[in-house]
Amino acid sequence: MENKLIRCYKLNKWNIITVCIYLLLSIFLWMYCLENKIDQKEILFYYGFGTQFFIYSFQYRELRNFNYFLIWIVIAIIQFCIYLAIKDSPELALVNGNAALGLRSTIITLLLFQFLRFLSLQIQHKELVAPARSSKTDLLDERKITIFDVICFIIFVAVTIFLFVTR
Repeated sequence: MENKLIRCYKLNKWNIITVCIYLLLSIFLWMYCLENKIDQKEILFYYGFGTQFFIYSFQYRELRNFNYFLIWIVIAIIQFCIYLAIKDSPELALVNGNAALGLRSTIITLLLFQFLRFLSLQIQHKELVAPARSSKTDLLDERKITIFDVICFIIFVAVTIFLFVTR
């Protein structure tokens, strides 16, 4: 396994399919929210929260490709712009902020992931992986999970939750 932080290579079919499915799901949910005023807060909240964990749990291997990472940065910028447009909407108000808080966090969690990946390469000379729930190996690389991988995942989760509960 190459221990280099920035690696650029051509996107594979799975990368393109994943981004397309994510974008189609996003468009569908956006249209659904516009049509149905019911459940807007819940859908938007879980969409933002789900995006953060989808990125870390299922895209950690693909995000090693800088080209793919840039695509997600563009998606995160678009989400941030949407957040800025709807953040003051009273229909999306929650007790502790706005249901759209997750949209502002994607770019931060992407950068946090790369920082944690950098630390993993520097400290353990291995790529960062996501701990599997009931296994001692990760899902995609099938390498043994280290305590450092678990700590990084806990840091990621803690920061993500913090971003969701702070204005």
